[in-house]
Amino acid sequence: MTTKPDAAAHAAELEKLTQSLVREPARLAADETVAHWTHSERSFEVIAEADAVVLLTGTSGSCSDDWHSYRQGMVDTAERIAAAVGKRDTRVVYFSHVDADAGAGNWHLKAKGLAENVLARLHNSVIFRIGPVVRGSPHPLPFELSLQQRVPGETVLLAGDGGQRCSPINLGDVATIAEAAALGAGDAGIYELGGPEEYSLAELAQLVNGREVPLRCVSAEQFSALRGVPATMADLMTRDCAPQGVETTAARFGVQLTPLSLAWPLDDPDSFDEHQADIPAIAPSPIFSFAQNP
Repeated sequence: MTTKPDAAAHAAELEKLTQSLVREPARLAADETVAHWTHSERSFEVIAEADAVVLLTGTSGSCSDDWHSYRQGMVDTAERIAAAVGKRDTRVVYFSHVDADAGAGNWHLKAKGLAENVLARLHNSVIFRIGPVVRGSPHPLPFELSLQQRVPGETVLLAGDGGQRCSPINLGDVATIAEAAALGAGDAGIYELGGPEEYSLAELAQLVNGREVPLRCVSAEQFSALRGVPATMADLMTRDCAPQGVETTAARFGVQLTPLSLAWPLDDPDSFDEHQADIPAIAPSPIFSFAQNP
């Protein structure tokens, strides 16, 4: 029997090893998991031998709000990847943030921008600038929970004036495009990526609840104080986060973007599972960023 070339290629892909590098020990669906990867010689070997690397990093401390944590969590990890890859043609996929800029005053955007600069020097890096990520019930992500009315009649607190524009992307689409890029789809470069629809933050709060809910818009400083969110992330939430050319990017990598209507509105909070109920409505570092290293 003759095997078609595309089927043979697919079979070859299935035989490849999946190795995960994590900060803390974790049980993952991988052939090998290397804990404490930023201090492990084994992780350097894994990166150097890999055909592709998908880098998902955030701050090294979820509640930290100092430059050291942002640099250590994002820039230092990018430098370690770049050093291990060297001059090889390894495909490196990185999830950055819309408006990432090494000169930004916001530490999150600054760290993402510096990490981009490091990885852009590699021969075959693909950088996606994204914003809020959503998943829907029964396991909504922190960005969604921050907009949800937790009890009847509650006023939902928004950072900023509520008019900032956002294009949330479905977590499944992020995973799909990461896999496509890792397997060689698209060209090296920097791309903006988001969901297929753009709304104001106030509109998103109504959509996530599936009904009109009372809103209260406050300054970044007030939001930080009232919700215990680091100032850097509160500031980030007041900014527009509407990537451009998302449909073109999705088509380039063979991904069909998922509309918000397939994830929202969320189920009522009391329908979440016990594990989800223990997750606070506001989780500081991943509110707007998918790329958080376990």
